[in-house]
Amino acid sequence: MRIVFLGTSAGEEYPGAWCVCENCEKARKWGGRNIRRNSGVILDGDVMIDMGKTAHIQAEKFNINLRGIKFLLSTHSHWDHLNTHTLWSRIAAFGPGEMPELNIFGSSRVADVLAESDRMNPESLKIKINMIEPFKKYYAGDLEFFTLDGNHSDGGGVRSVNYIITRKNKTFAYLSDTGYPFDETLKALTKYKYDFIIAECTFLYGEDNPAHMGINQNIRLLGFFGANNLWKNKPEYYLTHISPHWCPPHDEYEPLVKSKGMKLAYDGLVIEY
Repeated sequence: MRIVFLGTSAGEEYPGAWCVCENCEKARKWGGRNIRRNSGVILDGDVMIDMGKTAHIQAEKFNINLRGIKFLLSTHSHWDHLNTHTLWSRIAAFGPGEMPELNIFGSSRVADVLAESDRMNPESLKIKINMIEPFKKYYAGDLEFFTLDGNHSDGGGVRSVNYIITRKNKTFAYLSDTGYPFDETLKALTKYKYDFIIAECTFLYGEDNPAHMGINQNIRLLGFFGANNLWKNKPEYYLTHISPHWCPPHDEYEPLVKSKGMKLAYDGLVIEY
């Protein structure tokens, strides 16, 4: 199993395009891992989790051919996670070989957003929309995934979808755009054992938030996984979806995250299991 982090920022990216706060200015000056684009990952070259507005640019940067993507798992319909323009551009794909079908899995709200767009003609774009619900198991090729109820409203009356993904005897949880998980979600998480976890950390410190987590909530969740013996081996806990307005740049933040027993993901990070 091979994961490439296409992006690791929250919605405004890092640095924010219009922002001149201390964190954003440091990121601009330092560059490298301090620069973050919209969050999303590629699994084994054929599965994408979230397709934000910078996904195609990041794919080129990290030498990933989007034409190889067969399955897109969407957490929710917000534009930094579901960019319909990038999907529409499939209509302008030429060259040898037939464009492979793209299966999109998402909530009813994701399906509505795609259906409402006058550019989203599934037949011409060769996409298939698969509506999913929380706490159910689905299959896509040799990929198995179990859906979780994310603690984050997408603005359309539907909460986000998080995932427990299994392939080739490897299992990981993807928990993005969610506050601390609901009790029912925590209960579902205990049904599996994990090689690694990718969780959002939009905030640094602060109280529980109904839409996003901070470092304290992630420490709490890391403790939950340990207390319930959910690791296959040693804990492997990665943080993503970082906001410049609450979290310092990577070079300052990474040592703190490491001291808490977690790893701070960055754009282009590759992890293999």
